[in-house]
Amino acid sequence: MKGNIPIPELPFSEEVWLMVAVTSVRERRTQQGKPFRDASARNATGSLALKIWGEVLADREDLRPGLWGVTGKLESFQDRSQFVVSEYKPITIDQYREYQGGDPALPRAFTLDIETLALPGFRDRVGPKLERELRLGYMRLEQQQRYLEDIAAEEERVYQLGSLNATSGRVLSIAVHIGPIPGFEIEGLTSDQSEHAFGIDAAGNEQEEAQALSNFLALISDFDLECDEIVGHNVIGFDLPFIFQRCLVNNISVRPPINLGEYNVRGVFDTMKGWWLGSRNRVGLDDIAWALGLESSKTASVEGSKVFELYQAGRLAEIREYNLNDVRVTRKVYERLIACFGR
Repeated sequence: MKGNIPIPELPFSEEVWLMVAVTSVRERRTQQGKPFRDASARNATGSLALKIWGEVLADREDLRPGLWGVTGKLESFQDRSQFVVSEYKPITIDQYREYQGGDPALPRAFTLDIETLALPGFRDRVGPKLERELRLGYMRLEQQQRYLEDIAAEEERVYQLGSLNATSGRVLSIAVHIGPIPGFEIEGLTSDQSEHAFGIDAAGNEQEEAQALSNFLALISDFDLECDEIVGHNVIGFDLPFIFQRCLVNNISVRPPINLGEYNVRGVFDTMKGWWLGSRNRVGLDDIAWALGLESSKTASVEGSKVFELYQAGRLAEIREYNLNDVRVTRKVYERLIACFGR
């Protein structure tokens, strides 16, 4: 039996053994109700999907994220390769290092949040846009009442709301925390953590949107869909599409590392969906933080609705710190959700 072969060079239908870091395990059942596991694994040579049938699981220690020695065969299922495991056992970090020549690459969570602003040129579009909507009967009754009472005030309100759409708004700041995925711990190995902010530097100087987007893309360039996660609050419905739409506007060539069209988006953990156990209801990050006893990222002078006002006042450093605080709170909510609900 061959052993420790680089993952890209695994032969089909030949029994081999590997040392891998199992990064996620999902409990499944066949149509007949028999249990099995789907898992993701990786080592220095690449990533691999594992399949562990019920008879292999019987009378063994349950497979969980960590370091394992696995024996099995590479097979093809529905045009995808998977490693069907016939035997597995836990290994130590020293054993892994001996055979792989280094430490395993731990799965990472990229927790992110963005702050946005309406484009200056959008202001000229608002007046004619509202006039047309009123004339054609497209304006909602409550907006019609506001508009007829004070046209200028309603135009300003709609202009500032332009920050919520990538056709009329732009990215002002992107904050990112990179840290370990909760629940994945290896004795003798520590995970690095780091914070990053793009668009506004620590001194409060603004960066061009295209440069901020490019720097963000460079940071996530080694994102691994098979084991890493992008984390955020309403990140599926807002942050991620907004970022990549603005890349399009700025003519930045990019292949998004995730597919937002999937019903259950792989590689993304949305804390808003996590709170609702997967449904598409809405809830504010600040409300969840309050319910969980976590310190809010909002203050009397700095919160999301005041970003435009702060920008106009030149208080960009405060916007940057608020953006980072939102990410810190989101990370804490994410950790609590994983600890209580699992994956």
